[in-house]
Amino acid sequence: MFIVGLLGFSTSVFALDAAESRKGQQDYAWKKTGASLALLNGDKIVWQFNHLQDGKEKGCPYFHPLATVDGAVLTDLRPGDHLWHRGLRFAWKKINGLEGYWTWPDGKKRWPDKIMGHSDVTAVKVLANDDFSARFELEVSYHPPGEPADLTEKRIITVSAPDENGSYHIDWRGVFTAGVKGAILDRTPITGEEEGKWFGGYAGLQFRVTDHEKFSAWTISNSEDVKVFSKAKAISVESRKSLEAVHGKPARWVDLTLDMTDGKTGGVTIMDHPGNLRHPSPWHVGAMPHEFHHAPLFTGPYTLEAGKKLSFAFRIVIHSGQANKVTLEQLWKEFSNR
Repeated sequence: MFIVGLLGFSTSVFALDAAESRKGQQDYAWKKTGASLALLNGDKIVWQFNHLQDGKEKGCPYFHPLATVDGAVLTDLRPGDHLWHRGLRFAWKKINGLEGYWTWPDGKKRWPDKIMGHSDVTAVKVLANDDFSARFELEVSYHPPGEPADLTEKRIITVSAPDENGSYHIDWRGVFTAGVKGAILDRTPITGEEEGKWFGGYAGLQFRVTDHEKFSAWTISNSEDVKVFSKAKAISVESRKSLEAVHGKPARWVDLTLDMTDGKTGGVTIMDHPGNLRHPSPWHVGAMPHEFHHAPLFTGPYTLEAGKKLSFAFRIVIHSGQANKVTLEQLWKEFSNR
């Protein structure tokens, strides 16, 4: 394995000899930079985690691209409508009344007069293993500009090696500690609340879906036997209406599967651990859908007192082909017992 410490390094690619590789993995290789680690399958990126430690990019760390092993890219990066959306990431919306943790730094382009909260990666450690699994350890500071942190996080992410079917999973754990002022975690109000919006309630682990021109149909399903299928190609009243079956509804896991225009099919499942805040959490699903995420603040804000800790754990499963509910239930049970 190799270990990446707190210092940057130049771009390079490392691969095991074919004789040392497991069956079906002879084309896998590692690619690393001062800001990221990627798993390659031939000339295609299977996944890339951007930990941002080289100082050239700011904001929350993220996975992009995140793809199936046969090259179906599932995530989008900085789409024109929301420049701050970054593949798979974790971001708070408001901390102690200050906005910008969700949108910083790109939100300044739309709201130049707003004070934006900062999310800074203060330490990172990366381990890339010979079996093509990986582990990331990060420390993140959430703070008003020029002030001490209102919230700090210690994050551990492990990525499994792809299995013989091409599936792999990401186990993601973050432990948050409130600063001396405590931390009130909040979001845009939802419909029915004062100044509520139909798109309100979001904060947490977000998955930004690839450009809708790259897929011809989508299916969203969850642990509660809800399943929505559509070939809609644009955000509309109808597509938004169809997603009411999952938007704002609690579930142990939610899956999004895409039929790509090039004939490939693949998807992602996000699983909510029983130890998480307000489990089973509601889920926020953007119309069409262009995003979906775990939304523990959907029903209201949460106050974390000074020095107190709050933990979240997720499993993110990337699969080729259609989702298999039996398999996903088995994976969730395994994950939930950890």
